[in-house]
Amino acid sequence: MATPYTPFMRDLEDRFKQSTGLPNRSAYKIYYCQVRPARILTLGINPGGDPSNTNPDGRTHMNGVVAAASATFYENDEHDILDCEWRENIGLRQVLLPLVGGELEKIRTEVVKTNLAFHRSARRRDIDLEAAANQTAPFLTEIIKVVQPRLVLLTGVKLEDFTRRFASDSAVLVEAQRDPGVQQVVFAASRVTLRHPAIQVLAVQLAHASQFGWTYGRYDVGHRIINLLNA
Repeated sequence: MATPYTPFMRDLEDRFKQSTGLPNRSAYKIYYCQVRPARILTLGINPGGDPSNTNPDGRTHMNGVVAAASATFYENDEHDILDCEWRENIGLRQVLLPLVGGELEKIRTEVVKTNLAFHRSARRRDIDLEAAANQTAPFLTEIIKVVQPRLVLLTGVKLEDFTRRFASDSAVLVEAQRDPGVQQVVFAASRVTLRHPAIQVLAVQLAHASQFGWTYGRYDVGHRIINLLNA
């Protein structure tokens, strides 16, 4: 059964397909939950999975591995972060748990997830990520306008890759901190003024959730984010 968010989600997906020429959800993934007003928007780089090994509805890969909690528009309040057992989600749950008051189920209503680019690929190098993110940007702007988050959580996405596409102003709050072992940025934060809508948000860059989710606990990123939100 449709929800108040379904018409927007269906229309945006139809227009994205027309704009990009991508045939179906084997080639892209936009949604991980319902797109609704929420305190937190989390963005990964792009959806994983080989398009040639993904079914057209995007629900499963052809080897049976689950690729989404819903083949439609998450009308039953499904949420991939909670309902799909991907390695990435272990890290995401860890960092989000303190941000939603210690109750994982609140992720369903307080967190919206998607990616900087909607184009699916098995490996990052399999697509032109810059071109894909540019194609995605107008549609991601529409999602941001609906969500109107207080926090934009970037997992594996560089702060500058987000701000140059979506922000009119940005002020550094925490300079990029790198883990000396893996040389990944494990924490960076800026106060950002978005273009559309013209609101201020906290934008935080973390390491990629699937590969470096272990850094979230080591660097206590959840509680550091809370401190910045409350400052």
